[in-house]
Amino acid sequence: MKHKTFFWFFAPTGLAMLLCIALPLVSVLVQSVHTPHDAVLIETKNCGPFGCKMATSIDQDATAALRESQPLGKFVGADIFLDRGHLAISEVADTWRSSDGWVSFFSGLSNLPFYRAMSFTLTYTFVVTPLLIILGLMIALAVNSLHRLLKGVVIFFSLLPMIVSPLIGSLVLFWMIDSRGILGS
Repeated sequence: MKHKTFFWFFAPTGLAMLLCIALPLVSVLVQSVHTPHDAVLIETKNCGPFGCKMATSIDQDATAALRESQPLGKFVGADIFLDRGHLAISEVADTWRSSDGWVSFFSGLSNLPFYRAMSFTLTYTFVVTPLLIILGLMIALAVNSLHRLLKGVVIFFSLLPMIVSPLIGSLVLFWMIDSRGILGS
């Protein structure tokens, strides 16, 4: 009996987690190993008074049929993660072989987009985040040491920007949905 009650309390949350977290993750995983189809091209010979030229155009019907038969695209597997735009395994190996030390290796890695983004993210995480925590702690200690009469005013004015932005956003949405608003009329 005890487990039945737990099941009925957990069922809505579990269903929401399945629909809003698990299924999108599986969908992203399946879509990430496919790449869009290339357009089907047709080469035609156009002859005019100044000679003949080859013209290339897209066969719309064949491209639509290809996309209809395989809506996810071409299956490429993990190869899509190994190209230059992602992990760039072959470029990393070439950089490792051609470098004469750690400095030149990391300099070569900084030319690859994924590793440049990763270095920025790691720098932000390990430098900026601790500085923000320390600065926030120092401000909190400074506000806490203020006189009782000033403390409320300082807290009010420091929280005011965080209160005003959502308030204005909710008022704009309310006015849009109102019976005389853009969406309510």
